[in-house]
Amino acid sequence: MILSIVNEAILPLWLLWVLGGSLLVGLFCGLLSSPDENTKRIVVFGSKASGKTTLWNQLMDKKVVREEYRTTNQEKIESFNVFANNHYVKVLATKDIGGGDMFVRYYDELISENGTFVYFLVDLTRLHETKQEIRSRLQVISKCIKDKKLLNCGFKIIATHFDEYDKNNYNLLEKTKNAKAEVMSVLTDKKINNCSLKIDLDHIMVANLLDKSYINSIKKEIAQE
Repeated sequence: MILSIVNEAILPLWLLWVLGGSLLVGLFCGLLSSPDENTKRIVVFGSKASGKTTLWNQLMDKKVVREEYRTTNQEKIESFNVFANNHYVKVLATKDIGGGDMFVRYYDELISENGTFVYFLVDLTRLHETKQEIRSRLQVISKCIKDKKLLNCGFKIIATHFDEYDKNNYNLLEKTKNAKAEVMSVLTDKKINNCSLKIDLDHIMVANLLDKSYINSIKKEIAQE
């Protein structure tokens, strides 16, 4: 299976509108919660400092420095292989794109083919601060898929900086459950207009992108057959 992973990007809210019709609703409600054999293209979106470039580097097995942070504008990613589940998956050459509002205009370009799977990164430590930004960007993702009537698409939120979340809670299972519940609560406390993305526990995962165990879980999702 050949995959392509890309990155992200806010269109003005006045541009966001939804096409009606049961066909589109039917297509969209079937979004996968993890990649599968029909997923041919993967994109990675998210807010500033949510860990998009760190995820790229970890997937490519590059060295990641914990204290290092720099803003990404646009960088080319050469094709590379992900190894998991006892086989390799080729990730096609693409771009790592920044998380500022100015990059959201690239969403429409990157969500352009059947079989696109979207990983959307949110920072658990800034979840409430970036709530409206995230909701607006989910509207854009929804519109891209519905407008183009794309098939076999998928979507998952990765809540990052999990190591910084609720540091006093040492029960990993409870901490994970609470973090996922908070993401759901913040993003679904009221309806996101013109958005058909399914936000539930199956479509949310938490991660510390500096911890290889979480990276390996993501690799296994990408490489599953």
